[in-house]
Amino acid sequence: MYVEPGEGKSIHLSAQGQQVIERQLEAFRKKFGRYPGPNDPVFFDPEENTPVPLSDEDYEQAVLAAMSQAGLDPALIYAFKRTDRMVTDSNKHLLSKKQLRQWNDAVNEYHRKVESGQVI
Repeated sequence: MYVEPGEGKSIHLSAQGQQVIERQLEAFRKKFGRYPGPNDPVFFDPEENTPVPLSDEDYEQAVLAAMSQAGLDPALIYAFKRTDRMVTDSNKHLLSKKQLRQWNDAVNEYHRKVESGQVI
């Protein structure tokens, strides 16, 4: 579980998701000499001298790279890219039937592409 600093909000993450956040927190500490405060972005622009959020495009690329580095199943990364969501056992009950079907369809599409030899 990840608790947002200063917010008192908790977000249930898989072990892999926790690794992603922990790596980002450590990268922030290395870059700025401290851990992020309540108003600091966890995914920050590494080219800036002060903590500023990444652009939407850079944010998505950073999230995808972090997922890959954490060893997340490539089918789940593919489904994330297709649906703009990450579905876990902890959050799937929050999705509509349509959203869950979209997620499962994306995972199945990945496997079909791999089995047919398509490059993904």
